[in-house]
Amino acid sequence: MPTVKTSSSEVEYFATGEGPGLVLLHGTGGAAEGFAHLVESFTDRRKVITPNYSGSGQTKDNGDPLTVDLVVEQVAAAIRDSADGPVDLVGWSLGALNSAALAAKHPELVRRLVLLTGWSALDDRQRLFFDLWARLDQLDHDAFGRFLQLHGWTDTQINAFGVTGVEGLLAGGVPAGIGRQIALNLEADITDLLPQITVPTLVIGATQDRVVPVEHSRRLHEAIQGSRYAELDAGHFALFEKADELTKLLQEFLYEDETATPSV
Repeated sequence: MPTVKTSSSEVEYFATGEGPGLVLLHGTGGAAEGFAHLVESFTDRRKVITPNYSGSGQTKDNGDPLTVDLVVEQVAAAIRDSADGPVDLVGWSLGALNSAALAAKHPELVRRLVLLTGWSALDDRQRLFFDLWARLDQLDHDAFGRFLQLHGWTDTQINAFGVTGVEGLLAGGVPAGIGRQIALNLEADITDLLPQITVPTLVIGATQDRVVPVEHSRRLHEAIQGSRYAELDAGHFALFEKADELTKLLQEFLYEDETATPSV
């Protein structure tokens, strides 16, 4: 796996495929490998790049509290190191917040932007919710993992998994660095950056999202001039629960100015 150094970090990323860059940026407690089920749908047209920012994978830094600026610096370094020209940038959850900030601060690095189940600033409900995450993670890391699974999926999906299936999901554990990323959730506010986003943008909300309610995605869309909007009938884990529908949305948006028909 390649790595690239910044002023304070050594950033791990993965790259596969050929063509213009497509960067997939994970959310809180996620990691590059979380996009494995999507990567092959794009490698015929894109070089797919999946970085790990601090708290995930083997990315290393000095251990200071995470900031949006730090994550933006890490992802920008991975883009410069791996891509030839501007990339399509897809961010999920906290990755959407960081992706929006990167597009505002470094428009020269981004061709098109997709924000999936993201937000720009916390309302009171969301602040209380992420504060509960932080408390649970500190008190009982494994119990927090159960809480996360029960809120990330729709009830229909949880019942389809069954108890055994959910236990299987929990077997992988929760990344130890998730606490630093939860702390960033509680501090980040990119409201003032949204008007600076000038690249073509698609915002995608999930109508059954209990982690980041869909109203946050609708506010992102309203705040980013000229952005498009779509919704999936899914929970916060729409990336997995509605992978085929999401892939279609992404391909239609990212490939619309290209003449060849994308593979499905």
